Amino acid sequence: MTTISDLSRDLIGEILSKVPITCVGKVRCTCKRWNASSRHRIVSKAVARQFMGFMMMDFKVCLVRIDLNGIVKDEEGSGPVSIKPIDKLTKIEISKVFHCNGLLLCTTRDNTRLLVWNPYLGQMKWIEPKKAYHRLDRYALGYDTNKKSYKILRFVDDAYWPTPLFEFEIYDMNSNLWRALDVTPDWDIEFFRPGLTVKGNTYFFAKQKIILDEGEADGDVDDFLVSFDFTKERFGPHLNVPFHSRLDEDTVVLSSVGEEKLAALYQCMYRNMMEIWVTTKIEPHAVSWSKLYFLAVDKMVPLLSGSFFIDEEKKLALAFTLDTLGRYKRAYIIGEDEYFKQVDLGEAVVIPDDDGYPYCFPLVCSYVPSLVKINQGLVLSGKRKER
Repeated sequence: MTTISDLSRDLIGEILSKVPITCVGKVRCTCKRWNASSRHRIVSKAVARQFMGFMMMDFKVCLVRIDLNGIVKDEEGSGPVSIKPIDKLTKIEISKVFHCNGLLLCTTRDNTRLLVWNPYLGQMKWIEPKKAYHRLDRYALGYDTNKKSYKILRFVDDAYWPTPLFEFEIYDMNSNLWRALDVTPDWDIEFFRPGLTVKGNTYFFAKQKIILDEGEADGDVDDFLVSFDFTKERFGPHLNVPFHSRLDEDTVVLSSVGEEKLAALYQCMYRNMMEIWVTTKIEPHAVSWSKLYFLAVDKMVPLLSGSFFIDEEKKLALAFTLDTLGRYKRAYIIGEDEYFKQVDLGEAVVIPDDDGYPYCFPLVCSYVPSLVKINQGLVLSGKRKER
């Protein structure tokens, strides 16, 4: 009699490709073979046709699947993009999501709590602040290769708040403690530009710091990448980018390509020209880029903000954003030979916050399952007042 253990590897991969990432951990107990196959299902033949990851949209964390073959063939039907809210997190409003080696770091919309989550194992941990979190905080999740520990970087550097704000600190998930960092930045990272973690270290798009005594910025300052090395716990030097953007006018967004590369999307608002570049080498102290851009579009609809991912094999890029009025969520599919397709994702949720900023741009990140267990330590799940 045929049993579940007798199924072929391809059939197991096909079955597992239909299982949501958040439920895959439950099939591990079926048998040893399924336990081994479940973690590697993303590279199976069935899943190789899909992009799978997570998206923050309308202040909710969602599971996203994208049928890459359906996009290429321009197939009709259920559509190439499938987005489903995570049931476990439906009662929590999330404003940002960061990914590192199978773990997700989520920030709540009220800026009072941080959540670290392993979707594959179903483990969660709430991270309490040392004092309090702030609405202008920047965050990053990374990995210390020496201590084999995940860490969270938190910083705020704002001279224009009613009172100047300047805090840099790091949280070690092994010790469950925050520590202050001694940092003297010569750069600015805008709070709405999230960092991108590759190989355990995080990279930010940054601008030259403007000294108020030297007058107002003319919109044209040096731009570059700046890294944070989670092993050395310090920021690295300026890393070059293959374009030059103007302050507050052009769009620059970072994305990962697999687990080894970084991609940068640059859109010049003056000409509506868009380029996507991919690194050939990325380290905290060095970066090199491909000699030619990955994709380029001369007349592209304004992206404003949002997120994107690329598929190198199919020469495709998908950008997620809002329309120019902020009313509707859109996915733009860009390919070679001026291929362009717009996918409507529904009406956007518009909820003004204390600053009067009502928009929630969709943020997407790829995901690879991880067996890393979250160290619970002293579990603290109460809220802290936001500043």
